[in-house]
Order: sequence, then C-alpha cells, then structure tokens
Amino acid sequence: MQHKDVGLGDIHQIHNYEFDTIVERDAFIPDLENLKLICLVNSPFSYYALKSIEPIEWKPLSTVTINLEDFSVLSAEETLKLVSAKQNIYDITNSEYKCGYLRGGKEVFGIEVDCGALPNNTVKTITIPNYLATNKYWVDQKNSIAYDPTNKVMITLPYASSSSLSSTISAYVQNDKIYIYTGTNRTSYTETKVVLNYTKG
Repeated sequence: MQHKDVGLGDIHQIHNYEFDTIVERDAFIPDLENLKLICLVNSPFSYYALKSIEPIEWKPLSTVTINLEDFSVLSAEETLKLVSAKQNIYDITNSEYKCGYLRGGKEVFGIEVDCGALPNNTVKTITIPNYLATNKYWVDQKNSIAYDPTNKVMITLPYASSSSLSSTISAYVQNDKIYIYTGTNRTSYTETKVVLNYTKG
C-alpha cells in the first residue's frame, strides 16, 4: 500500500520486509522492484533502505545513539552458527548460488569450498570443484573463514595481522587451484571454508 492510499486515522508499518538478523537480511536477494524499499532488522533493532542492488547496499534510515550495555559480543560458536545459517539459506555447501549483482555486466555466482585444516608455515592447494577455465574466480573475503575449535577462535580469510607479517594468512586463486599460505603453524584451525565468487564465460 502506498502512503497516498492510507485513509485518515489508519496506521500502517513503514517497512516492506522484516528480518530477524543482519545475516538474514544479507541473504535476501533483491531485484530492481525492491529499490528504495525499507526493511526492519529485529536484532539489532534498526531500519534500512535498499540503496542499490549492484552491488547490494542497505543504508540505515538514521544514526542513533545507544548505550554500551546494548552491545553484546558473540562467542565463536554463536558466530559460526550465524555463518552456518547464511550457508543453509544459500545451500552453498553443495551447489553454486547467485550473489545478486553483476560484475563487468555478468552475473556473479558463488560456491563454498571445504579446505580442511590450515597449513604449517607452508602453502596448501585445493582444487576448485567443477572448475571451468572460462570462469573468472576470486575469494569472497567477507565469507571465507578459518576456525580453531580448541581455542574458540575464528578469523576471516585472507587474514592481515597487525603484529607481524609472518602471522598473515593469504588466500587466492590461480587457474584451477585455491592457494592458502601461512607464515606460522596454523594447523589448530581445522575448519576452513573458502567462499569463491565467479562470473561465467
């Protein structure tokens, strides 16, 4: 319903969509008809307007002041659950999915690759599933992770360390392989998921 169609004294919500979390919002793939529409995210409670779909960009309706007690720090397990929830929505562990935007005029796809444990001060190579030489692949840095279940630590890949260059972890694509390099022993990170984005043809 448009605002001009609302009768005198009628009350309606301002948002067109409602999501429980930011992860659920980001999993939503909008189209041109959704531009400038408003969504409500319940946790943390906030409203957003869809600014663009290429790439997908949500803008908060306003800047608010909140108290420090309103913040909560997620544990590694909780963060992993959020990542898993997004994976389940996309079903990216088993098949490719559409990312919802274009690059160079071509639709962007994604797929998750299970890379096992990180290496010990060396390079690990993983073959890209269903690789096609005509595709252009790159690492999705926002969604690629490595998890250390013993110390309950999760990091994104590639990982840039502010303490030393040797602590940095690189992850990149060359031909049909994913290359992961560590300058120190990172074998405690036994769960590594690299998400690749790519265009076809």
